[in-house]
Amino acid sequence: MAIDSSCRGAEKDLHMDPLIRMYQFHKREFGLEDNNFLRLFEELLSRPPCSILECSAKISPEGVHTARFRLGYEQRDIGEGLDQISYLLGRIAACDEVILDRGILWRIVDEGLDLSRVMATGVGLDHRMNGKDSKVKCYFMIREYPEKVDEVLSIHRPVDYIRDYLIHEVFMFGIDMYFDGRTGVEIYPFLEHQDLRNAALMDRLKLRGTVGGFIEECSTLHISFEDGGRRVLHFHPQRPTRFVRLIGNRQLSLLYSNVQILNFLLSRLSKAEPVSVNLALVEDEIISKNIQNINLQYALTSRVWERQ
Repeated sequence: MAIDSSCRGAEKDLHMDPLIRMYQFHKREFGLEDNNFLRLFEELLSRPPCSILECSAKISPEGVHTARFRLGYEQRDIGEGLDQISYLLGRIAACDEVILDRGILWRIVDEGLDLSRVMATGVGLDHRMNGKDSKVKCYFMIREYPEKVDEVLSIHRPVDYIRDYLIHEVFMFGIDMYFDGRTGVEIYPFLEHQDLRNAALMDRLKLRGTVGGFIEECSTLHISFEDGGRRVLHFHPQRPTRFVRLIGNRQLSLLYSNVQILNFLLSRLSKAEPVSVNLALVEDEIISKNIQNINLQYALTSRVWERQ
């Protein structure tokens, strides 16, 4: 692991807010070039009250895609965070050759939205070389809000026995808005540590067998659904290094080494916490022992605005 060279490249960043530092580290390590969309994203990231950043590297048969970021706001800042997100979407929608359909978003985030039941919100940018495949995604975490859950599920693609997954009062979902006008909803039901050890529940959700070895390594599991009900499993491993080795993908190991370097750099700051890591795998690929699509995500929460 080439820590020395990366340290030298990052020394000048040590005075930065940890979120900005992590963002710049990801851009530098993966050779991302500036563009108008990244600059708009950076503008929000650098402003209070943004307190969450997630960076992502996606492995697929087509290669590795790393221009993927998400920023977020915690409950006390939801109102201002939604205003910031709306501003970003308006700026992106005004760009040439971008068609951004915000209809589903405004249908869900209407004047009647009860902000007291929104725990967190955020926006992600996935920038592609083919502009039409680029997208932004708005994320929400809500609690004890059954009417809003029903509204989201009415828009989501059909999934058999979908409510069997909704065992918690907290509900997470995202709204995709592609730059060519496509839009849709994605949900992320989750299972916590005690749920993953509940044999009856795991049998009911058919999450045993081949995938069980991966699940045993995790503290939390999120699930999302592709067309036809195909499941994507989002693992939150208790020991990320061990989990990466368990997958056994050389490209992933190389990408993950950057996360280890970042953690080393952040550890030099007394108030910095380690980044959290999760990995998304397609269930069918795990079962067939032919894992080709992997999404490595690492996130950091910083309350820098509270400290200033």
